[in-house]
Amino acid sequence: MAGIQQATMRKLYTVLLLLATLSATAQRNRKNTASPTQPVYEKGALTSGQPTGIWEYYDRQGELTLRMNYDSSRIAYSRPDTARYLLNIDNKWQEVHPSRAPQYMGSRDKRLVDLASKTRYPVSALQNQVQGVVVLSYVVTEQGQSVDYKIESTPSKDCAEAVWAAVIVLPDRWIPAVYQGKPVAARFFLRVGFTMVGQNELRAHQAALAAAAKSPKVPYVDQMEVTALGIERSVRSVTVPRPGVNNQTGQMRP
Repeated sequence: MAGIQQATMRKLYTVLLLLATLSATAQRNRKNTASPTQPVYEKGALTSGQPTGIWEYYDRQGELTLRMNYDSSRIAYSRPDTARYLLNIDNKWQEVHPSRAPQYMGSRDKRLVDLASKTRYPVSALQNQVQGVVVLSYVVTEQGQSVDYKIESTPSKDCAEAVWAAVIVLPDRWIPAVYQGKPVAARFFLRVGFTMVGQNELRAHQAALAAAAKSPKVPYVDQMEVTALGIERSVRSVTVPRPGVNNQTGQMRP
């Protein structure tokens, strides 16, 4: 058994595939960081390692999403957003239209690419043929800080820890939601799928991800996938509830 596992592990390599068509972006970034075709997610100047002056942030299509003036600490431009978000109104989580949507202070797409580059398929999960989706929830406070991280569901403890290890090192900078003239807390979810795919299944798997990327998006849910390639295995899958269903198997706090 050990020999089989070692041979399998030697054939493994992990490719991070993002839903919302971020897989191609992540692969280009890894292959050639100087590629002229890779998206430009941000533009601005640093002084002593800190952003100064005007910074612009873009999505993967190159559309401007946010312009920040760091000298005055003001938002110079924010792309219009009329979506509903989960906001804490009168101590109840309600899906409403905020007058200002909560958002990451930067490029949200770049944040997902960075998260993808830091997330690894746990060796223990590969050895035990564990697949499934980690659902992580958190709250962006009225002060623009992320708190109350919770694992809503996970196929294994090690998969949850792999996601948490990647999330905890990301910059924590948010623009809080505003509702009826007051900043309010907003709830977000992160869904990270862990999937094992044989070489002969890769094309179909990529097609399924591309199809999923075209489906309607929930604005307060980010999704990505970690895929281990070159696996010969029997399938062990885990059914995961939709975000918002509390099937908590663990809890983590920053």
